[in-house]
Amino acid sequence: MRRGPTLDDGYPIASEALDLEAYTLAALVAGSAVLRREERGKMALAWARRTFEYSEISRRLVGLAVLLRSTLDATGRDGSDVVGELVADVDHPEVIADLTLREACNKIIHARQVDLSPGPVRELPPVGNRFVLEGQYRDKVWRATLDVFTFLGSASLRF
Repeated sequence: MRRGPTLDDGYPIASEALDLEAYTLAALVAGSAVLRREERGKMALAWARRTFEYSEISRRLVGLAVLLRSTLDATGRDGSDVVGELVADVDHPEVIADLTLREACNKIIHARQVDLSPGPVRELPPVGNRFVLEGQYRDKVWRATLDVFTFLGSASLRF
């Protein structure tokens, strides 16, 4: 009879935790445009969104990526779902590859620049449903475009 998680299982985190993190992040992203509309004339709400929205979405995105990477390794799930696009070398932007779930986790964790709302900026725009991540690997700058809701759907262990 097994008594509980062992070190061979990885971190003993309930699988529902992934779903909760994915749901919370989805709610933050989806609610961004609504909050942007509702903050007009409401200084406290505008302050709270400007202060916390990008930070909280970033924090939860990195946390989910770390948790998901650990879970993929512990469960043997391959993480090959396509959740965006990857340009491995921005000096050759015409070479675009699929961004897999596993690689998206790596890119989220190692990104040096993150754009949560690509496009023209006036004040603090609502968060978009595609995040652009940039970083460097082996002296080459990479750029990943993450389809947020596809990533979140693939993050679930239920599918």
